[in-house]
Amino acid sequence: MAVEIGDFIEVIGHEPGYEHGYFEGEVIGEYDGILKIQYEHFVVEKDGPYLVEMIHPDHVRPRPPHSDKDVESFQKGDVVDVLWKDGWWQGIIYDVFDNLNNEMRYEVFYDYMPKYKKYAVCQPMNVRPHQDWISVNNGRVWVTSVREEIEEDVKVIWERRWR
Repeated sequence: MAVEIGDFIEVIGHEPGYEHGYFEGEVIGEYDGILKIQYEHFVVEKDGPYLVEMIHPDHVRPRPPHSDKDVESFQKGDVVDVLWKDGWWQGIIYDVFDNLNNEMRYEVFYDYMPKYKKYAVCQPMNVRPHQDWISVNNGRVWVTSVREEIEEDVKVIWERRWR
């Protein structure tokens, strides 16, 4: 992927605890093939400047194209990314429901999260379709994940998807 200074990208999590996240940033420099990235959501300290890091190009992808999918049209089994803790995290819609204020919510399953965070409830505005940036015929294309059939144990879906 050819990256230029000023490009808005996503850094693919590569450190322990961040492996399944995508973090938005801007390329602000390049030194000997290593990219200097300024993150859009990570700060050095509370109310401080945004984190700047040197990142190998293998850990960077362009931002996924905007989806025309209505954020309130996801269904049980859809593979999605959820904006949480400064990044986009991949999960599977486990349930769609209205809260006590009649506001739509998604319950999302994450197999790779610690036991206390395997499920999370989120607002539709913080959900997007999951898209993979894959190699095809000496180029790269975006592929949107398809709906998975929900089974009794969502973990079975996740394990089948990543085999």
